[in-house]
Amino acid sequence: MTAELAVVAVALPLSGSYKWVLGGVAGAGVLALSAVAIFVAWPRRRTFEDWLDARAASRMTASRPGSHRLLGRPARTLVRAIEPALPAEVVSWLAVRLRSAAREDPPEELIASWALVFALVVCLLTAPALLGLIPASVILPASVVPVLVDLYRVLRAGARRRAAIFAQIPILVDLMSLEQSGGGVSSRRAMELVVSRVRGDAAAVLRTCLAGSATAGTPPLDAQLEQAAAELGIPPLAALAAVVRLQRLEGISTATPLGRLARGLRDRQRDDLTTRGRRALVTMLLPVASCILLPFVIIVLYPALERLSGALS
Repeated sequence: MTAELAVVAVALPLSGSYKWVLGGVAGAGVLALSAVAIFVAWPRRRTFEDWLDARAASRMTASRPGSHRLLGRPARTLVRAIEPALPAEVVSWLAVRLRSAAREDPPEELIASWALVFALVVCLLTAPALLGLIPASVILPASVVPVLVDLYRVLRAGARRRAAIFAQIPILVDLMSLEQSGGGVSSRRAMELVVSRVRGDAAAVLRTCLAGSATAGTPPLDAQLEQAAAELGIPPLAALAAVVRLQRLEGISTATPLGRLARGLRDRQRDDLTTRGRRALVTMLLPVASCILLPFVIIVLYPALERLSGALS
């Protein structure tokens, strides 16, 4: 029996069918790993009630913090090795994008997790490339795709969060104006009363600014709002900071300036919606013209074109 196995082991490489044997073994290994992963993940699957709760939470906030939990410990280990080689500009740029997307991942750890994902995909695709199942030129583009997809998710979450903050700020400013119109409260106190009863991305940003200016020795609330406006790219926060600074320096009621600010923001939102609607009408002309008008014109002119081609021939 041992001699027969040795003969088979020698004959397989000579016969040229070892590639299919190794491919079958690799496929069986992938199926076994998939079965183990499903067996482990199935008890932890989300129920329908969990899905409904997550959907309700996603309606209240435009972005959800995310992190590479499976790669957290290896990524933290790799950070110590690659952190000195990371460009400071790239780290700062990614840190701003992560704050805009409300992601709690440190930028160095996220870059390390991307490096691990890249190396893992390269290792998984190397064996099929050596067996000739896939071309070797596919390895590098396929390894970069997961990194680009995750970066796109970060940028898209930041854009959605900025849009949500733009839409929610006029409501919060109106509520602050109503709190101050009752008399006796400052703009800071009005903001605290509003954000304590309201959920959403804009309220979360205002709560962060309030918490950052609560302790002694920290910048005032208007400076915190201006910093948040610069980091997130949201000019209405800078306008709200100007109103808060007016209250802090002059000591007057800012109910009227807050009301005017809310009306101005609503006018800007209406103008943006009008512009987007007109742009959508223009964008719809291309598929309508190419998918409906062009076939209709061809059907109508086909008899005339056929007679003309017959006359010319």
